[in-house]
Formats: sequence, structure tokens, C-alpha cells
Amino acid sequence: MQEAVATSAACGFPIAVAGAVTNALMGQGNANLDEWSLGYIYLPALVGISLTSYGFAKFGAKLAHSMSPTMLRRAFSVFLLLVAGKFILSNI
Repeated sequence: MQEAVATSAACGFPIAVAGAVTNALMGQGNANLDEWSLGYIYLPALVGISLTSYGFAKFGAKLAHSMSPTMLRRAFSVFLLLVAGKFILSNI
């Protein structure tokens, strides 16, 4: 389970970079964007999210390696149920 978490994180990075580049390019020339935007990317938010993600990624990796695989599976299951519940309730 710990290897799955690490693999998922490693695969998520290139996907995020591709999405960011696409949003930056697609938003070029849009006059309705804020001053601190690079395409559809708001740069102050990019900095805040990046700094926060860096710190919590380390915390998450340590937490995942300290938990038993069974406990990690259960915690992930609860997280997925919460996300599914939010999606269901937001569409009602």
C-alpha cells in the first residue's frame, strides 16, 4: 500500500505539470484575467498551494510509512467515501 501511495504521487506530478502548462497557454490573451495571472493560473495562489503542498507531502509520506497497510487502506476508504458523499450531496 505504501508503494501505491508513492507511485500515485510520482504519476501525479507530470499530470499536474501538463495541466498547468495547458492552462497557462490556453489563457494567454484573455483580457478578463487578473493582473497576477499567467493564462488561467493565478500566480499568488500557485505560490501558496505549492508551498503548502511541499510541506504536507513530506508529512503525508511519513504518515503513510508509519501506518500499517490495513490502517492505510481503511483511512483511504473513508476518504473516498467522504469525497463521494460530497459529490452526491452537491448535485442534489
